[in-house]
Amino acid sequence: MRRISLALTTAALIGTAGALAAPAQAAAPAAAPRAATVAAKECHEDNAMIYTDGTRLRSKASTSGAVKGQLYFGDPIRILRKSGGWDYVQLKSKSKGGLAKGTRGWVAHKNIIPPFCGR
Repeated sequence: MRRISLALTTAALIGTAGALAAPAQAAAPAAAPRAATVAAKECHEDNAMIYTDGTRLRSKASTSGAVKGQLYFGDPIRILRKSGGWDYVQLKSKSKGGLAKGTRGWVAHKNIIPPFCGR
């Protein structure tokens, strides 16, 4: 039992687990590395969303800008440009607050879930 555990531990440490596989498994061709077969996902600024319920969509990048309406968690947005701590956004669909699809305005960056650009 000790020899098997030691052999498996050693194989795991040096990466030779294939040598310990059954002959039928060892004869099978090695699979291509996953990273080589998966294309890199493109990152677009149009897959962001609102993080905070009651987020105000404003006419200017300032708390003094007129409020056009409110946005809620999960409202999908497209970030068009940034200025300081503010993002100029466009709604990708009608908001939960009733604003029409395509409405544009400024939102404080802290209220936005940034685009996900992972795997």
